[in-house]
Amino acid sequence: MSVSAATTVARRRFGEAIKQERLAARPAVGGTVKQIDAARAIARRTVDRVSRFERGESWPEPWELAKLLQLYESGLEQKVRLETMLQEGRAISDAWWSEYEDEFPDSLIKFIAYEDAAERITTCGGSIIPGLLQIPAYGRAITGVLSREMLAPHTVERSVELRGMRRRILDKPEPPKVEVIFGEGALRQQVGGADAMRAQIDSLLVDAEQRGVLIRVIPFSAPATLTYVSHLLEFRGPDEHPIAVFDAMTGMSFQRRSKELLGIQSLLRSAKKLSLTHLESVELIRTVRKEMTRD
Repeated sequence: MSVSAATTVARRRFGEAIKQERLAARPAVGGTVKQIDAARAIARRTVDRVSRFERGESWPEPWELAKLLQLYESGLEQKVRLETMLQEGRAISDAWWSEYEDEFPDSLIKFIAYEDAAERITTCGGSIIPGLLQIPAYGRAITGVLSREMLAPHTVERSVELRGMRRRILDKPEPPKVEVIFGEGALRQQVGGADAMRAQIDSLLVDAEQRGVLIRVIPFSAPATLTYVSHLLEFRGPDEHPIAVFDAMTGMSFQRRSKELLGIQSLLRSAKKLSLTHLESVELIRTVRKEMTRD
């Protein structure tokens, strides 16, 4: 049976978290908690069901989770976190992005699900404004021109709509920490025309000053710049490892191994050394906006 990419993401995150909770458990009687111990706690004779939980293949019932957390002697904070992950995960079919699943690649829907769950998002945008910060006119110009031969006008509009929906994470009661790095050319390229770029620049200033988005621009004077789009997504739980995401026209690729994570972390450090500080970047954005007004 086909399941949504978003549901798969949520189950895998939960599975990894409940597995780490078992591995970290140190019962008062001593020793460690094995899968068979967990299975017996939920009245099972074999480890199959517990194994499916930990592999992210199925959800436990609330009473099963309660029994497991009792066995693991989990603290209040961990109990609340795992119970919340279970509740939100089982309701994921109602997630806003589910209505776009039949229209866009699975990798994009998967990325959006991870993005929605992330505590910190760092994006290298290359020579364009990152999608999360794009206004409709800018996104329509980028998608409509570059994908003109592949996408129907209706699909272009749905893509613009999808980007707009993604921006809602910036207005959450507890929004993720968002940092974006891109080249100065992204500010000066007249994507969509002068009016669209003025509106895009204004939106960037609002994001920086009112929504807490950290913006770092690599100036033309820097000895190098970014050439492709990548993301580093970090999550709240201590057992939830970061994910590196590489963005391409053919889809997104996800990397979780230490080698790839070290690679993108190194890239981010290098990009930050090339870029202006947040305050300097905002000042540059203001300068570009004033130049547009004079034009």
